[in-house]
Amino acid sequence: MRTAFHVGLRFIALDFLLLGCTNLQICTAVMQYGFRIIDDLCEGLRLFMQENGYKTLSDLIGIALPNIVPPEKLERTQIHRPTVDNSLCLGCGRCFVSCNDGGYQAIRFTSMRKPVIDEQKCVGCHLCALVCPTFAIH
Repeated sequence: MRTAFHVGLRFIALDFLLLGCTNLQICTAVMQYGFRIIDDLCEGLRLFMQENGYKTLSDLIGIALPNIVPPEKLERTQIHRPTVDNSLCLGCGRCFVSCNDGGYQAIRFTSMRKPVIDEQKCVGCHLCALVCPTFAIH
C-alpha cells in the first residue's frame, strides 16, 4: 500500500535530484518502512521519468538550478497554511512529530486526537502534509 509518505519520498528525492544532488540518503525511511521503500522510490522515479520523457537519471540532475531565487527575492507576505480534513485523520501523530522536530510546535491535538494547526506558530512549510499517511492534511 502506498502512503502519502511513500509518494512524498518520491518527490523529495526528485526535488534533490533536480537541484543537483547525485546521492540520496534514505536511511530513516528504510529503518521505519523497511527495504521495500527503496523499490517504491525507484518505481516512482521510473514512472516520473517515463511520463516526462527522461531517458536517464542523469537527465534530471540539476535541471532546476536556473530556477533558484535568492532568499531576499522571495515573496514573504503570504503564508499558505495547511488545513486538516478530520474525517480522513487517523490520529497517528506523524504530523505532530514532524512539526515538533521541525522546530515549530504548531500542531496540538484535540481530546478526540485530531490535529489543530496553530496559525500563530505555523510557517506554512507543509511538512505535516508530507508525512500524513491518509492525505488528511493539505
